[in-house]
Parts: sequence; C-alpha cells; structure tokens
Amino acid sequence: MFENKYKEAYDAIVPSQELVEKLIGQARAGKLKRKKSWFVPKAAVAAAAVVVCLVTAVPVCAAHIPAFYRIVEYLSPALADHLVPVEKSCTSQGITMQVEAINLVENEAQIIISMQDVQDSTQDLIHGEIDLFDSYGLSDYVNDSVVGGCQFLTYDAVEGKAYFQVSVQSDHAYEAGKLKFWVNSVLCDKSEETRDVDLSETVYSANTKQVKPSGSGGLISEEMLPDSMWVLPATDENPIPETNVLDGLVAANCAADDFTVTGMAYMEGVLRVQICMGDTWKSDRHVELFLRDPDGNERYSDRSVSWHEEVGETSYHFYEFWYIEDIEEISDYSMYGIFHNAGQLIEGDWNVTFRLESY
Repeated sequence: MFENKYKEAYDAIVPSQELVEKLIGQARAGKLKRKKSWFVPKAAVAAAAVVVCLVTAVPVCAAHIPAFYRIVEYLSPALADHLVPVEKSCTSQGITMQVEAINLVENEAQIIISMQDVQDSTQDLIHGEIDLFDSYGLSDYVNDSVVGGCQFLTYDAVEGKAYFQVSVQSDHAYEAGKLKFWVNSVLCDKSEETRDVDLSETVYSANTKQVKPSGSGGLISEEMLPDSMWVLPATDENPIPETNVLDGLVAANCAADDFTVTGMAYMEGVLRVQICMGDTWKSDRHVELFLRDPDGNERYSDRSVSWHEEVGETSYHFYEFWYIEDIEEISDYSMYGIFHNAGQLIEGDWNVTFRLESY
C-alpha cells in the first residue's frame, strides 16, 4: 500500500532543513531543469521522491511555486499525484491561513498549510517559527478529527510564510465531498536560548510536598526510583493520584512570563531539579535539561513529572527533572538547558471549506 511505503520511507530518511531551503531557492530561480546527462540511481530517486513530496518539501508544491512542483513530478509523477492542491485561504487577526495541499486516505489526512501576515500589515506577527498550539482540526460535517499532530516545516522569508504539516485521524473514513479545516490559535515569537543552570545551590536534604501530576514520563520506569518518589495511588479519601516533589520556591514568587529555578536537591541517589515554566495557558515554554558529568558526558533526565499551581487567575506550570546518579562532589558536575519559549498567543478563527472532487 502507498501509505505503508510512505511510512517506511519517512522513518528511514529525514532531509535536512538546509536541503529544503536550497531546493526552494533553486525552484524560484528556475535553476533546476531536466537534463539527459543526469544520472540518478533509481533507489535514490524513489527515496527522495517520497521524502521530498510527502515529508519536508511538500509545502512548496502548491501552484504558486510551479517550478518546485515540476521537480516533484520529475522525480515521481505518481507520488506527486497523491497531493491535491487546495489553495483555499482565510484571514483573521491580521494573519492569512492557506491550505496548500492535502493527502486524504480513508480516515487519515496529511494537510499542508501556511500562515502569513496580511498584505501591507505592520504587525509583523509571522516572521519565523510559530506553533498552532494544538488548536486545529478537520471535519467532513460527519466525522471530526480525534487524533492529530503538527510539524513545523520551514519559514519562507521571501514570501513571509510559515509552513506546517498537519496530520489528523478520525474514527471513520472522511468523506471528500465537503471538508472543513480550522485553526483557532497561533503562537508567535518562538525562540530558544541555551542557559547554564547553577548547581551550587543544590542541597542534600529538603522538604517535599504532594502534588497532583498533570504528566510524567522518561527513559526509565518508576520502579527504578526510590520508593519515596513513586506516584501515590488514589484512595477513597483522595481520588486523584499524587506524587512527592521538592517543596521549593512558592509559585507566587515565580515569574509568570519566564522560567524560574525553584529547587535543587540530591537525595537518595537522585538529583532533582525543579523549574517553573510560568503561566503556559496562553504560551508555550519547555526546557531540555542536560547534566554533564566530570568526564564531560552529557545526558537528559531519567524521568520527570509536571503539575500546575494556581495563584489567583494565574496558573503556574512546574516540572521536576530526576537524574539517578552516584554523585560524590556536586561541584564536579555542571548543567545547562535549552529553554524554548513562545510568548505571544493570537486567538482567531481560521477555517476553510473545500471539496476534493473539484480538483
């Protein structure tokens, strides 16, 4: 089946962002042309066709960049035909969303969309990587999407467009006669910054408190942690499971619009680092935290837990990262984090309705 071949190729090959941007530029300039002198191994052509057409370079296949679409057709006309160009657009809050193309197979759909500021806009909202904040869906007026995922593809500075691949799935096969795709919010001003985390404040004994986790997970199972760090099962008196975390800096003293380290402790063979992400209901902040040992080896946390604490109308999002490590001198270790921030939430009403049989 086509979709199985696509998934196999997708898992095996991931083209670089540099390659995608290079192809976009060459397509615009008309530099890529079919020549009889080209020699491309058939296996390489097939693999490249799947990846270019359906993974990263798909957004430039719309009719407004016909040169690139001709490249895809040169590599594999059959695969190019699976993408149906739509080019339906909707404007809200000074941003235009355009559905560039769609591949619909029974109850699954891959949709390529773009976002850009309206013409002559002075807001400059779309100027790099953005996020759809899990606020999108596809409906055929009978079935709504129930499972989805969104992948930022690239930002085209010449056109001022940010491209996404949205994957959605429904319980039943979609009817292609009439489809509606919508987005309700966009997160702008995404950025990342690498910061050192000072481990000199680490203590070897600290009070803990019980919280109701909103999420947890990691590279190891809970059973590999000390018993005191296991999730406390629900009871009749307390129907929601709880877990023990450091009783660190209180939420009221944390920044609502930035990151705050709220506690660090090394107890029972586990280094625990607690960070508040601020108020994330209308923003997106997360941290990739790395521990460096005396030999320079770096690693991510073994496990983490997250929860929310309310202060008035502000909801603070906390994470505690756990590293199982035999540490004799904390001064021999160092830590740094990649802090991801998307601070401006634009709520709008972007939706387009289209019929696939018209293409």
